[in-house]
Amino acid sequence: MTEFFQSEQVQDDLRDIFTTYQNLASMTARIQFEPKETRVAHIDKCNDLIDKQRTFYTRLCLSAPEDSEAADMKERINLMSKAFGFKNLYECLDKLTETLDAARKKELDT
Repeated sequence: MTEFFQSEQVQDDLRDIFTTYQNLASMTARIQFEPKETRVAHIDKCNDLIDKQRTFYTRLCLSAPEDSEAADMKERINLMSKAFGFKNLYECLDKLTETLDAARKKELDT
């Protein structure tokens, strides 16, 4: 494991992203049965997860020129993003944010 992934900050961020994702995923299946306030809070938490992912990806990109494992991870993430029709992860996350913002507005308008 190289310096980037050995960093305590990176390890903490990855744990936080994973825990946040697990909590959101466990609630997603039943979200349609929850009251509006809970659905809006869930959307907000999804946006928080996206912000955490965006921050992690930015750190990854900054480390990639000097760290081969970071560069490899960045490349794999970009390949997956391209497989879904996006230029890179930023574009994918922007689209997810746009979709969540529209869902939030719809929830608040009803």
